[in-house]
Parts: sequence; structure tokens; C-alpha cells
Amino acid sequence: MAGGGGSSKRPSGGMYKRVPKDLTEATMLGGLMSILCITTVIVLFFTETYAFLRTNVSTTLDVDETPDQQIRLNFNITMHNLLCAYASVDVWDSLGTNKQNVTSNVEKWGVDREGRRVA
Repeated sequence: MAGGGGSSKRPSGGMYKRVPKDLTEATMLGGLMSILCITTVIVLFFTETYAFLRTNVSTTLDVDETPDQQIRLNFNITMHNLLCAYASVDVWDSLGTNKQNVTSNVEKWGVDREGRRVA
């Protein structure tokens, strides 16, 4: 059979084998299970779709009404080339509140080149 005009050979059994007859027979229990599963899927689909569609977005803002509490902060910084008149303290908290030039309880002393306090 030269020339390719002959019959093509297919593998016997094919890719999918035959399912045994006892696994394809319909039973009353199988029918009830199928109906129960389809009903469950339909109910879940509609209830989840309804829950998704009725969702609303809510935004709330709670203001902290506690009194403005301050903490005591001690620090010791020596800057030889900066005059005390130009030194200031700015405070930022975690919420972004900014207090500039907080000098009510800040003590400043001039120092000489060795770091000793000048009177």
C-alpha cells in the first residue's frame, strides 16, 4: 500500500476506555443525590449573589476625646557651632500633630570649646 491511499490504523480502545455498565445505570438514590446537589448549588448561588448586592460601605471616624496628655522628655545635646538663640525643638507625634518651637521647659546653656558650661 504505497502512496498513502490505504486505511488509517487507530489504536484499539481509543483514549477513553468504556465505562462498565453497572456504573452507568440510573438509580433512585443517584437521582435524589443529583437533585439535592443541584438545588444546593442554586440556593448558594442566589444567596451569595443577594449578599453581594446588598452590601453597603460604611465609614466611621472616632475622635479621641482624652485630654492632651504630654510626656516628659529629657535630652542632652551639645552643638558647638550653634548659638542658643537659634536652637529650637519641634515635636511630631504618630498622628502627624506638629508643635513647633516648644521652648517652655527647655533649658539652654552656652558651652566653650571643651564642652564646659559658660556662665
